[in-house]
Amino acid sequence: MAAARAGDVDSFRDLYERYYVLAVGIARSQVFDLHLAEDAAQEAFVEVCRDLGKLRDGSRFPEWLGTICRRVAIRIARRKTKAVPIVTEPVAPAQPTYDPLTKVETALERLSVGAREVIQLHYFSGLSYEDIGRALRITPEAVHGRLQRARRVLLDLLSKPGEEDY
Repeated sequence: MAAARAGDVDSFRDLYERYYVLAVGIARSQVFDLHLAEDAAQEAFVEVCRDLGKLRDGSRFPEWLGTICRRVAIRIARRKTKAVPIVTEPVAPAQPTYDPLTKVETALERLSVGAREVIQLHYFSGLSYEDIGRALRITPEAVHGRLQRARRVLLDLLSKPGEEDY
């Protein structure tokens, strides 16, 4: 951390490589799109690079990065919702089809932000309870509890049949 603060590019690259998956996971819980989440993570690291000297306690880096990444992802999500697509040709309505992946994505979007974050970071980013806890400023036990509650809510959402979920 000290070397990265002093401008050592290799040290900063090591931080980037170590925490990139965490940053993408946090961003993806906000924007629901992998490419936008990757953009948010990269933007967050640009801010981190610029402001690294402001971080007083290097051991708090994961939490600090998570806060920055969450803020950047929210900003990107807002920009995305404001964008109006340009339609040049009339589009025929799509035939409704059953798509389990869409149903899962819809269910994930209905979770609270906290539940989405732990699901994303654990199952999609592969992080341990300890790493997630550090990034979210909660204990590994709290991560476990959030995961249990989130899984119950997901099960309930996915068990309900309904056309709006297709």
